[in-house]
Amino acid sequence: MNRMMTGCIIFLAAMTALFRPVCAVAGGDFDFAVIQPGQPGSPEEARPVMDALGCYIQKKLGLDRTPTGKYFNRVDPALGFLHNKRPAWGILSLAFYAGHAHELDMTPVAGTRPGGHDKDLWRLVGSSRVPVTDWKRLKGEVLGTMLFERQAAACLLFGIPADRLPFTLQGTFHPLRSLRKVIRGAAGAAVLDRVQYASVQSLSLAREVTTIHMSRELPTSPAVWFGTPGVRTRELTGILLQMKGDRDAQHLLRMLQTDGFVPADPDLGRCRLGHEGTDCVP
Repeated sequence: MNRMMTGCIIFLAAMTALFRPVCAVAGGDFDFAVIQPGQPGSPEEARPVMDALGCYIQKKLGLDRTPTGKYFNRVDPALGFLHNKRPAWGILSLAFYAGHAHELDMTPVAGTRPGGHDKDLWRLVGSSRVPVTDWKRLKGEVLGTMLFERQAAACLLFGIPADRLPFTLQGTFHPLRSLRKVIRGAAGAAVLDRVQYASVQSLSLAREVTTIHMSRELPTSPAVWFGTPGVRTRELTGILLQMKGDRDAQHLLRMLQTDGFVPADPDLGRCRLGHEGTDCVP
C-alpha cells in the first residue's frame, strides 16, 4: 500500500526499468537533473527514465549528442552535484526550488501536472482520535516527503521559519507509514500533497486522520533553467509544452508521472526564500 501513495507523485523510477532507449553518445548543451527529495527509487533505477527523456529531447531538437540526465531523491547529493557541475536545466520539487532558487540561479520555464493538476495543496493531518484544531498547539514530530527541505517547507505551509515552529519537521520516504505513526500517537502530524491526500482517501485509515491546516494553493514541481535564459531555453520550453499533444511522448509522460507540462506558474516568485536561504518571502 505504500507504493499506492508514493507511486502517484511526480516521479516513480522503479516502474520503468524495462524501458531503455538507445541513442547517440551522451553529453551536450541540454544536460539535466531531476531532483525530487523524498521520492522512491534510486539513481540506478531511474536511469531508464533519464535515458528516455534525454533521447526525446535529442530527437525533437535534432541534436548530435544525447543530453545526460541525473536523478536525485536526497538533498545533499543533489546539491553536491549542482555545485560541482551545473546542468542546463532540471525538474525540481517545489521545496527544493524554493530553498535554492537564488543560490543556484534558477529560472522557471514550465510546470508539471501531477495527477492532472496545475496547482498543489499541502495538508497537515493529525489523528482523529485526539484531534488538534490549531497547528500551533502541535508538539513532537511532523513527517512529510517534502520536509527534507525544512526551511522552505515551513515557509510554504506555515509562513514562518522552521525554527519558530512548536514542533520539528522531518523528511520521510514513507508517507503511508508516517500516517500510521500519527494514528498510533508516535508522531504529531503528517503533511500530504494533493496527490498523496487523494490516494489516502481510498484507504480505510482515511477515517482515522483529520486535516488540521492547509496551505494556499501552491505551484507544482517546476522545470527550471540554470543560469541566464537564451535561445536554448526557448527551444527546451517549446519541447516541454508540446509533449502533452505528442503521441511519441505519452509513455515518457507516464514514466515522469505528469500529465504534460504547462507554462511556468507566476506564483513561483512568491515561493522563493530570501537571498540567504533563511527568510520567508511575503
